[in-house]
Amino acid sequence: MSSVFKKAGLGLAVLMSLLAALSTGMVLILRYQPKTPVNATRKVFGRVLNPVWMRLSDRFNLDTAVVHHVGRKSGREYATPLCMVSTPEGFIVPAACGPNTDWLANLKATAESKVTYNRATHPTIAEVIDLQQAIRYAGGTPGCDCWTQFRVKELVRLRPVTQTSGHAGGTEAQTTSEPITTAST
Repeated sequence: MSSVFKKAGLGLAVLMSLLAALSTGMVLILRYQPKTPVNATRKVFGRVLNPVWMRLSDRFNLDTAVVHHVGRKSGREYATPLCMVSTPEGFIVPAACGPNTDWLANLKATAESKVTYNRATHPTIAEVIDLQQAIRYAGGTPGCDCWTQFRVKELVRLRPVTQTSGHAGGTEAQTTSEPITTAST
């Protein structure tokens, strides 16, 4: 019986070592942005890790920050879990995997989006900003260490939108400057 526990313990140690190596590799890739590994990382995130994270988040009722956007080519709706900071100006999301990520290209093509943050969904308008603008919107300091550690060049400000009634029964979108929350995810 004790050999079963030893094998299980060895398996767990191997798994933890593998996860540590993957984490270290991911940090190096995001920090130095070599083109081929970054592209591979984006594919792994988009096709494997993001769907798994979304399922785990739903299953265990985790508080995950998610950007809901529309595909620029397919028109399909996507939900992407992202590192996000909430500010009085809206939400700021770093493009840590570089400016060619699919979610960023989709937001550049169609700025209308939604953000789920602290289990509330907010309609938003996306605007690509640089690091200095993001720091200014975040109150003078980077909202997250990854902004500077990963040498992020582009970030997205997602400004909340409120619906107001327009003329002849239509609606008109307006941005609001009301603070959403000051916590970060």
